[in-house]
Amino acid sequence: MLTNPRPHQVERRGPWLTALAAVVALAALFAVRPQILSLVPRGDQLVAELGIFIVAVVLGGLAIRAFVSRLFSHLRSSELSSWRPIVTWCLYVVLGLGVLSALQINLTGLLAAGAIVGVVVGVAAQTSLGSVFAGLVLLMARPFVVGNWVHIRTYLFGGIEYSGIVTHVGVIYTTVDMGGRPVRIPNSGVLMAALTVTHMPLQVDIELQLPPESSLIQLRSLLEHELGLVAGESVSLRPLSLQTAGNGQLTCQLQIRSHHAVDLARVSRVILAAGQPPAETAEAAPS
Repeated sequence: MLTNPRPHQVERRGPWLTALAAVVALAALFAVRPQILSLVPRGDQLVAELGIFIVAVVLGGLAIRAFVSRLFSHLRSSELSSWRPIVTWCLYVVLGLGVLSALQINLTGLLAAGAIVGVVVGVAAQTSLGSVFAGLVLLMARPFVVGNWVHIRTYLFGGIEYSGIVTHVGVIYTTVDMGGRPVRIPNSGVLMAALTVTHMPLQVDIELQLPPESSLIQLRSLLEHELGLVAGESVSLRPLSLQTAGNGQLTCQLQIRSHHAVDLARVSRVILAAGQPPAETAEAAPS
């Protein structure tokens, strides 16, 4: 029993069928090209060649557009979507050279001129091209993906450190959201940087001095309740040292990971209620 294909199946196959039909028509055009030229008067053969060239470019363009559209249709929200224009133009260049070669046009001079122009452009745009190739390496190596929290430390830009959530990996720049402030870093700088990658940003990293009888489990539960942490966010309390002289003192490291900035005043209130304020050196990690 024959069944009609579902609409979404036809939609998925449509671009592939268009590209295939255009390629077949392009191959047929070049196959019958000698017969077409033999039917045209000698004085009009240049016009016929130009017509064949235009038809070939149109068919090739249809094939490229359909192919690229289908290839990137499910990548609209990913970091690969920004590479669509580059892939398209590279295919157009290949199409142009292929059509000219099929029409038996000598490309030696064109390729030599292109090589010279390529050297000049490469020297002039060395920084930009370096970021483009670095972006390709980042996409293949995938040291991080969109949504990861990264800490980027590089000697470039005066040694400034960047911490935030990766929102986009583009052709030239990687965009990091630093607490609501998007920062675009050249891919070449990211590739040469020291990276710390986690799935949850570290918002607080401080040392606490508590009475030795303090319950770390209870303090962690109080902090989680006070801050309203959700799934994936966490509070970590790790004992560092215990002094028994005098009244005794328990030193712990407190780390809070959350998608949102943490109010240190609320953290301090919970710690004060637990027995003792934080140590003198308390540092909040950048969100």
